Formats: sequence, structure tokens, C-alpha cells
Amino acid sequence: MATNVTSTMILEGDFDRIDFRGEIVDGHLVAKGILADQAAMDSIPVGIYVLEKDATVVKCNKAAIAGWGRSPSLGTSEKFCGSHLLRYPSGEVMPHEHAPPSVVINNGGTVRNADVICEQPNGYRLLALVNVFPIRDNEDEVIGAVNIFRHNTSKTVPGLVSESESGSDSKTDGEEQ
Repeated sequence: MATNVTSTMILEGDFDRIDFRGEIVDGHLVAKGILADQAAMDSIPVGIYVLEKDATVVKCNKAAIAGWGRSPSLGTSEKFCGSHLLRYPSGEVMPHEHAPPSVVINNGGTVRNADVICEQPNGYRLLALVNVFPIRDNEDEVIGAVNIFRHNTSKTVPGLVSESESGSDSKTDGEEQ
């Protein structure tokens, strides 16, 4: 599928026809299609990141880095997500190994429209609408996952602050961003 068509489908949330593929080369995931093209990934204004089968974060785009408020150390010990801290919509801390990508990595399923709070190192919190899909090889085995997330402005949850207040110490006003 052409990269620009896939980009449009990602932006529109039309995930039903996207088939994420890759292969294992020298023990590591080599993604195909749009996930192989860093410039194409960076041109999409929603967060996208790629995980190996062991959940190591190996690739991400600029929008993911902006959402996380940090650049993860790709291909090292960062697992399941590049966010500094994750929270459930209730505000409770979500261990990274319980994040939506774990369902895909461990079970080969998909996660659609899950709400997760990404907390940046400075305490700013972003409510993300998360969609996670398996990356499969030519034998249809799950060899990794891709997480596509965007700022969910349609909901409010405890502990979120508006962007104008993100530099303050108050992080509990519950206002929508």
C-alpha cells in the first residue's frame, strides 16, 4: 500500500485496511511500508512508535516525542512505551508492562481507542487515544507492534491541566486541554 494512502488512513483513523508488516533480520525487527520511512512517519502529526517482539521501543516519530516530552533511548531498555510515566484514566500509575502494547505483543490482538495518560518528565499530562496493532511477518507471526496515538480532546480525566497551565505546579484542576 502506498505510503501517502497509509498516511491518510492513519490521520483519518481508518485502521481496518492497514496491514503492518516487517521481517526479522539479524534478530531484530525491520519494519516495512510507512514504518520503514522515518520522513513519512515524521510527516504524520500523530504519535507513532514501533516495538520489537520483546517490547523494546525501536522507532518513533516526532509527534510521539512531543507527546512524551522526551526522546526515548531507542533499541535499549525502554519497553512498551517511550512516555516518562503512564497513568490509567483514573489517574493511577499504569506500569509500562500493563500498557496497551503488552496486549498486542503478548496476544497478537489489537487495541482500539484506549485512553491512556502520558505524563511528561515536567509533570504535564496528555490524555492519549491509543490504537495498537501487530506487525506480522510473511508467515503472519507477530514480530512486533505499532502504537498510533493522538491527543484525546473529547474527554476530561482527573489530574489533567490545560496547556496554559502546564508550567504551573497545579496538576489537579481536571480542565480539558
